Amino acid sequence: MIAAAAPSTPPVITTPTPTPSPTPKVLSLHERLLLTPEAQRRGQIIFLPLISRRGDGRPTDVRPDSFAYTIKPGDTFWSLALDFGRDLDTMACATTPLGADVETLTPGQQITVPALQDLCYTVTPGDTLQNIAYAHGLAAADIVAVPWNGFLYPPYTVRARQRVLLPGARANAAPRPDRHTVSIMADDWARSDFRDWKYGDGKFVWPVTGPISQYAHDGHWALDIAVPEGTPVGAADRGTVVMAGWNPSGYGFRVVIDHGNDYVTLYAHLRDIYVEKGQVVGKGQVIGVSGSNGNITGPHLHFEIRDFGMLTDPLRLLPK
Repeated sequence: MIAAAAPSTPPVITTPTPTPSPTPKVLSLHERLLLTPEAQRRGQIIFLPLISRRGDGRPTDVRPDSFAYTIKPGDTFWSLALDFGRDLDTMACATTPLGADVETLTPGQQITVPALQDLCYTVTPGDTLQNIAYAHGLAAADIVAVPWNGFLYPPYTVRARQRVLLPGARANAAPRPDRHTVSIMADDWARSDFRDWKYGDGKFVWPVTGPISQYAHDGHWALDIAVPEGTPVGAADRGTVVMAGWNPSGYGFRVVIDHGNDYVTLYAHLRDIYVEKGQVVGKGQVIGVSGSNGNITGPHLHFEIRDFGMLTDPLRLLPK
């Protein structure tokens, strides 16, 4: 008699869940109020009250005013622009108007991060303070009144390559022209022998699908897309992850992708992060899930597109 074969048991396949970089060990009172992934898993859901608002009441995701910052090892103008939600050229007005150290960052050095609405202008030959002010809708006295500019005594003269901080002039800056690209979902490289191709095609796809709770505007050059916590977030284009982890200045857990074609995208307030720095990701690849941490009042994805380091309105580059 042949014994009946034991019923087969299907194999158990487990898939580990990647976790984001840990929240810093030493937390300020502000940071302890933030919703972190670990707090979410414990069921301790805390929504941070708005820390800052524009004059018209619309919230910002990063600190909008000017503030002092001490340089840490590894900091660059580019990394600080990403961390603080500033344009790269705006950060040029963070050190000194003139001098050998105008483009130098040294650990321990204290800089002044310009306000979100400020603009940094580099003087060209033939410029005067009066025509710089007129071109940006300001009075010369407005510029002289900024201590960082160092205009102490009249006559107020400027020199070529000098940086001048223009208060509140960011809103009047001319936007970069549209590139008239049409977004497609296909990522041809993902199915080729060049899966590690790190350059995007500049044809972006939406990272999530949901209603827009806040459009791009002066002081918030990004889209806030309202989605439930845990919604998968896809890369808007192929590229290399350059930042993945905690940001203490308002973004919470965020991922930054360099697409290798002068575009950089940022995805903030994530609950979990599935990628790491240096990893090449394909268009539409899930890089994490949405959450509610950082400077936020409810679950959403904060999405930025930077063009040559300058924050733009993502709607201009996303499919209609």
